[in-house]
Amino acid sequence: MEVFFATSLKILILLNPFAVLSTFLSLTADCTPGERLRISLKSGGAVIVAGVLLFFCGQSFFSLLGIDLHLFKVGGGVILMICAIRLVWGESGPRKRAVPGGERGSIAVVPIAIPMAVGPGTAAGLILIGLEREAVWTTISSLLALTAATLLLTVLLAAGTQAERLFRKEGIQVITKLTGLFLSAIAAKMILEGVRHSLG
Repeated sequence: MEVFFATSLKILILLNPFAVLSTFLSLTADCTPGERLRISLKSGGAVIVAGVLLFFCGQSFFSLLGIDLHLFKVGGGVILMICAIRLVWGESGPRKRAVPGGERGSIAVVPIAIPMAVGPGTAAGLILIGLEREAVWTTISSLLALTAATLLLTVLLAAGTQAERLFRKEGIQVITKLTGLFLSAIAAKMILEGVRHSLG
């Protein structure tokens, strides 16, 4: 159970829900509550599909390319660190005008699910979590953690209007920057572990 909660929290941080929410609110500014619900559900489904593929296919990619896990930890950690720095110092997400009705369904996958929720840093983190599974229970726990984290993200997006009223734009920006700080800690741990095992 402890592994489940720890993995769920790690994946939730990787998904960066409040930065995704910021983009979601910007892109769906003129959508009805029903349209926002449909987009959020479709985004959640896309995140699950992408996450499961990364989780299970990471080892195959590594074998095909001949990449060592510890070297990938260094590279993935650097990507995560860049993402964290952008969250802390840069914009929380691309600001775009609301899209016409005919294009609203397409934004659920791109850019909300990919690359906002599942970007390079998230992909690296999910692949590493998948590579580190050692037993059936660990695999099941990690998949349940991915599902739980994605469900929380979907609920947050579905309740986007209420979340915006509750946290306000300034509050969402503060939480996004705090998320960036936690993400930088995860990145630093990945880099240090990768360097230590590679040099050892």
